[in-house]
Amino acid sequence: MKKRRFFFLFFNGLLNGISISILILFPVIIFTYFNFIKILINENSLKRNFFNGWVFGSGFFLGSMYWIVSPFLVYEKHYIFAPFILILFPLLMGLFFCVPAICTSILNKKINLKSNSFLYLKSFVLSLFFFFSEILRSKLFGGLPLNLTAHILAFNSSLIQFGKIFGVFGVSFLTLNWFIILANSILKKQKKTFFAIIFFVPASLIIFDKFSNHILQKNDHNKLKVRVVQPNIPQEKKWDRLYMQEHIDKLIYLTNKNNVDEEKKLIVWPEVAVTFYLNKEYELQKYIQDRIPENFTLVTGALRRDFSKGRAALYNSLYLIQGEKVFIYDKKRLVPFGEFIPLRNFFDLVKLTPGSTDYSSGKGNNKMLVEIGNQRIDFEPSICYEAIFQTFSYDEVNLLINITNDAWFGNFSGPKQHLAASIFRSVEKGIPLLRSANSGISVITNERGKILETIDLNESGFIDLEITLGKNLTPFMRFGNLMVLILIFSIMMASLLMDGIIFNFKKRLKTTRI
Repeated sequence: MKKRRFFFLFFNGLLNGISISILILFPVIIFTYFNFIKILINENSLKRNFFNGWVFGSGFFLGSMYWIVSPFLVYEKHYIFAPFILILFPLLMGLFFCVPAICTSILNKKINLKSNSFLYLKSFVLSLFFFFSEILRSKLFGGLPLNLTAHILAFNSSLIQFGKIFGVFGVSFLTLNWFIILANSILKKQKKTFFAIIFFVPASLIIFDKFSNHILQKNDHNKLKVRVVQPNIPQEKKWDRLYMQEHIDKLIYLTNKNNVDEEKKLIVWPEVAVTFYLNKEYELQKYIQDRIPENFTLVTGALRRDFSKGRAALYNSLYLIQGEKVFIYDKKRLVPFGEFIPLRNFFDLVKLTPGSTDYSSGKGNNKMLVEIGNQRIDFEPSICYEAIFQTFSYDEVNLLINITNDAWFGNFSGPKQHLAASIFRSVEKGIPLLRSANSGISVITNERGKILETIDLNESGFIDLEITLGKNLTPFMRFGNLMVLILIFSIMMASLLMDGIIFNFKKRLKTTRI
């Protein structure tokens, strides 16, 4: 019986994880929460509920992040690690779901969660438990804020404008609360509540979208022509020196194709598009500069080597090249096992990326300035998965530029999940996003996070657009995650109000019948 229950929970977690990236599958998520909560409140043992949460969570992370094994399948020397990663990663991450499981079990001993009374308040408290689990995994040990509940809405810009005020975690809590009220209404067989709530939340978000345009302050007069390049260079060839000249020439060709030489334009290449230490390769730097028109400003990823501290420090960097001028941003958040080995003194493992030396973490400002024509553009750079983390730049920033190399993750859902997280940075700040990925998904969004142009996975090409710059002055940028606490308090009060109205209505109805 126990094995059947664990298999059932694991399967529900797996379904939940698979569905978290696909909006049309949100009914599946509601159904899996219904099954999970039902098992938790019918189980009296804290120990068994700990394992119930762990099993459900392991299924969730296998279903949502199975692609984490893909980088271990690029080079033959890493194949041996693939099965261990596929098993160990979901098992370790699954422990985060033990938090709502244990909290629900403790609460159920204090109050009867099975009763039909106080549906909204009980759902609110359960939502807090699941939300706390999301916060923990987003912050602990460097954090991994991927596959947040909010990300299911990322590709419908009308549903995520709430993020201008409350950020991605606010949208997550609202969406979680919606799912859990629906799951609880099924559990308590309250059909009218289910059908009312299932339409109420998305309708409210769409109405909010229609009336929230005045929240954003756009530089309507400040336009910028941009081109985002996606070379689609296979990962197994990317670092092969036999192909490096070919790769550089392909990037230059895609930069110059169908361009008007007199146009002033910002060009964006992906992460480590140039697989050299560009700050030391002066001839290569000149080769690129000579083949790109002077009126083009280039943003590209490349490596950087620095000997200023008496030893060779390696950086994964973003280069801003404008004529003879070069500015550099070094990546701050490094990928464990990809760019550095945690606790290397104890575990001398092989990095996924070529070379045995760990990369160093950058220390510079999260803001770069470029002047194109008579325009001053302050943009926030990010490299690879840096874009999944919230940043709070209180200076005026007009634009986000994210360069990445999601070719590591093949044709799986990883690139789509990375993009979903990046879109929320655009919404939170109210500024456009330029995202160049080696093999996809490359996009240009507007200040609302709406995708205007895209290049899909495993395609080679470029996208051109004239964008309107933003101002980074949303309510969320002013007050940060304090807004999430305000939202939680507001939903708690609304839950109390709704339960109070229902309680008084039932009381009057009962009195009338007597």
